[in-house]
Amino acid sequence: MNTLPKRASTWTCPRCLHKTQKRTNASVTTSSRIPPSRSFDGAYIAATKPAKAEESTLRDVFNNQSAWKDFSSQAKTTSGLIGNRHLTEPRGFQRFAESSLRKCKVLVERILAASTLEQYKRLPRDLDRLSDLLCRVIDLSDFVRTIHPNQSVAAAASAAYSLMFQYMNELNTTTGLNKQLKKAWDNPEVQSQWTREERMVAMILMRDFSKSGIDLPDSHREEFVSISNDIANVGTDFVNNMDYANRNVRVSKSQMAGVDPRCLQNMSRWIQTDVPVHSNLAKHIASTAHNPDVKQKLYTAERTASKSTIRKLEQLLINRAKLAKLTGYESYAHLTLTDKMSKTPEAVTKFLQSLSANNRGQVQKELAELLEVKRSKDPNATEVEAWEHLYLVHQLKVQNMSRGLTTKSRLLESVNNYFAVGHVIQGLSSLFQSLYGIRLVPRETNIGEVWHPDVRRLDVYLDDDKHIATMYCDLFSRPGKMPNPAHFTLLCSREISSEEVEEAMSENEALNLGMPVRTSIDQVTGQTRHHQTPVIALVCDFANSSSALGPSTLSPTSVTTLFHEMGHAVHSILGQTSMQGISGTRCATDFAELPSVLMEYFASDPSVLKLFARHWETNERIPYELIRAMRQEKQNRAELSGGWDNQTQILMAMLDQVYHAEGPMAGIVGGQYDTTAAFHDVWNRHGSVREPAGTAWQGFFGHLYGYGATYYAYLFDRAIARQVWRAVFRDGEDGGAIDREAGERFKQEVLKWGGGRDPWLCLEGLMGEGKGILGEGGSEAMDLVGQWGVGAGSEGQM
Repeated sequence: MNTLPKRASTWTCPRCLHKTQKRTNASVTTSSRIPPSRSFDGAYIAATKPAKAEESTLRDVFNNQSAWKDFSSQAKTTSGLIGNRHLTEPRGFQRFAESSLRKCKVLVERILAASTLEQYKRLPRDLDRLSDLLCRVIDLSDFVRTIHPNQSVAAAASAAYSLMFQYMNELNTTTGLNKQLKKAWDNPEVQSQWTREERMVAMILMRDFSKSGIDLPDSHREEFVSISNDIANVGTDFVNNMDYANRNVRVSKSQMAGVDPRCLQNMSRWIQTDVPVHSNLAKHIASTAHNPDVKQKLYTAERTASKSTIRKLEQLLINRAKLAKLTGYESYAHLTLTDKMSKTPEAVTKFLQSLSANNRGQVQKELAELLEVKRSKDPNATEVEAWEHLYLVHQLKVQNMSRGLTTKSRLLESVNNYFAVGHVIQGLSSLFQSLYGIRLVPRETNIGEVWHPDVRRLDVYLDDDKHIATMYCDLFSRPGKMPNPAHFTLLCSREISSEEVEEAMSENEALNLGMPVRTSIDQVTGQTRHHQTPVIALVCDFANSSSALGPSTLSPTSVTTLFHEMGHAVHSILGQTSMQGISGTRCATDFAELPSVLMEYFASDPSVLKLFARHWETNERIPYELIRAMRQEKQNRAELSGGWDNQTQILMAMLDQVYHAEGPMAGIVGGQYDTTAAFHDVWNRHGSVREPAGTAWQGFFGHLYGYGATYYAYLFDRAIARQVWRAVFRDGEDGGAIDREAGERFKQEVLKWGGGRDPWLCLEGLMGEGKGILGEGGSEAMDLVGQWGVGAGSEGQM
């Protein structure tokens, strides 16, 4: 995950712009050229074979704070943050940035001076290293400035971030980088000597250069930068300052029939009062009040943004249309989708229409049930209104409970006890070992290595005890910490050139600044090769109750969240390419969520739960009756509103496409575009119920800024993940969720490639179906994925 804003640039590092092969060599644990004393502790220390003791330690270091302190106290050497030798103090960030900057400038000079066949041949790797030097500072600094509790460190990280960002802006005018790469690409003798990965990186960079206006005349390029800055400013303002047209709704006491009196006990003396629209009370009233007028008033207020908010959104969309026109694209969606699996807005529309058709039957079934509920009080009712949906769903739940059709199993009250954090982490390790032959091993942290004492370090090992990645787990809440779960790649995998090795030796410094390095022997040449080992941070916000009273435990929903984020992590771990620009999660945006969404299915599979779900106090394995109760509750949720929830997401994705199509392009001249009319048109043409007049919900669609024209991607990956779960992992039947052959298949066809292979070819190889359709991609393939459907809204979740 990367949170950097879009910027105007001609140097387009895919990672910093949110773009988020099977080797023929054998790994060894030490290098004959770089002494172990110069390496990051742990990169050269083999783990023990998995055993009960190792699993117990893994559980304990997360379940028991004192156990972690005792474990981590074994190492008392000093280290910089994540092993980076510069980062032992706040001033180290400046040294880190300046050192990287010097190396960047040397590379840029060399790229611009390239003239021989050999020099042109190395351009993709030179550019990839330039990207790595920039990203390793920007990504780490951006992460540290938001996560580190020490303000001096956070400020220093922010300064390093700004320094490197400023240099990127200088590179914006360096058109020679693109010209040199094009010269190399157009030379058949050069391109024929590139590896597949080098060709892929070169192609991605040229495409990004083109999208960033590199070929524009100087005056137009300045305009490109200006518009891009306007987009960043108005987009940030739109997201951070959304507001309601009316923040309160006046309700009367006579309208409160059906509402729980306990929610109104502080209002016993009022006749009328103002209820904040964005409040739990407003949601409760909308769900339970029998009075239709109050429900409609609350619905309308909750879905109507202020005129100021709408103006900001419309300016954002018009600016994006200007950018597309300036760069010669039909629309902003055409510009954005060129490097996605969809390629065109037409293909996205075909996917969404197909998905909508697949989901329509479930929505109609749900609405028919709700209409029957409504007719129990109004026999003449013929349709369900949008503002009644929340209320009718609640009434249906109450009816089903009273009829005994659904019951909230008392077993579920104790379910969290089977999901202590340490047990879940151990379960993930056991699952990964079953599927991919890797496991998570807790390691002590050196002084200064982590940003907070609660952070645990896990090293990732292959079956043959070779260390391949390091992960820092910051899982527990604390004051001031970011609340949203996220995966961060702080250092990507990459092959380190012999030139870099010699440079480190000549300067008597640690290779890779002391951060993890893996070495291997090329079986063809016999030469030692060095690989930058990925470093990952996993951040969650789980309650930290680890004490004498017991460990921190997770709800089934939080277990699913942790599995989801670990899906990103395993992509970073196994997607170890020789070039960082295509490693791990640095693949097409509409393919990046597949591993994480797929992992949600594993979180509720019985065979997976048996790997780890034990009562933290009694060690009793989770009873099958409890698993069945969890699955039944999930099914009940899906049958009530799963189709409705899916339809809402589909409509949002459709609206995103409309907002980045020809409509705003036509609004460029007058500077106006009616987003409210477009919103109502999409909802009323494609939805199952009409949207009441007067609403302007689009003002709360914050993802329009960060995911402009790509909001469909999550639905797209949900559809793919559902089919992969069925076809590859056999719906979990007969141990399919822990089947090594299935895991190996997913690893070989998807995970190991990172972004180094066309995702459609990955899917074709994985699914073994749709030959000629999936492999070719395009509208037909998008239509096929839409036909797979996304299932009920809570499929894959507990």
